[in-house]
Amino acid sequence: MKVQEIIQNILDYHPDLGNRRTCDVAIGSNPDVECTGIVVSIAPTVAVIRKAIELGANFILVHEPTFFSGYDDDCDWLAGNAVYEEKKQLLLEHGIVIFRDHDHIHAHRPDGIFHYMIQQLGWSEYVAPGEGMALEIRLPETTLGDLVAHVKQAMDLDTIRYIGDLDAKVSTVGFCGHLLPNENTNWSNNDQVAASWRYDVVIAGEVVEWTLPSYIQDAAMLGKAKGMILPGHFKQEEAGMRWAELWLRPLVGEALPISFVSAGELFHYF
Repeated sequence: MKVQEIIQNILDYHPDLGNRRTCDVAIGSNPDVECTGIVVSIAPTVAVIRKAIELGANFILVHEPTFFSGYDDDCDWLAGNAVYEEKKQLLLEHGIVIFRDHDHIHAHRPDGIFHYMIQQLGWSEYVAPGEGMALEIRLPETTLGDLVAHVKQAMDLDTIRYIGDLDAKVSTVGFCGHLLPNENTNWSNNDQVAASWRYDVVIAGEVVEWTLPSYIQDAAMLGKAKGMILPGHFKQEEAGMRWAELWLRPLVGEALPISFVSAGELFHYF
């Protein structure tokens, strides 16, 4: 099966987004070649690309961009940059195609990232009615400390950031997408902060620290059972990509090898 056929099968599997521009594009080498193997990851870091080379795979399916911005098919601004040029050359030299599945996988119902992220956490039976990124989880009462430890283990993290009293009794968890607030709110949205009051714990990939995190810190200092867990954008959504073979395998048949490769943790702590 050719790489281009696999990409088309992926697009056919997801909802049709019409003529709107998406960031879901193929880059790198010519996709009109036989696929030798598939690597799935959250992001095509240099380390992930090198692992694909080691595995003999010429197709990398990812969720996040290759070239440091929203659209990998608009890289004129990077012309002459050594990191960009060397990374692009690495793909070309080894005949590797990268396809970013972002807008389409999030448009899937259930959401192709957050649905499987919840499975990775083992919380499927606790999801309150609703869909999309704004998920509410109603757990049996636990402590914030036990919840932090569980998220850290399930998302394969060496370290994890949190706010709040680890002994606080909590049960309701809100997933508010990967960016809180977001660029459409000028980074500050009172409604978004207020909407999170109903949760004992908020889990978000990225935050503006002087908004909801500051509120949760003050609430905890006043003795409220409030907390925040910050696994990071990549590691939070990588939990969903770990399950991609479930829906990808029927699209490519049994012969092609599919390997999940973690992009690892973005930050290190000294």
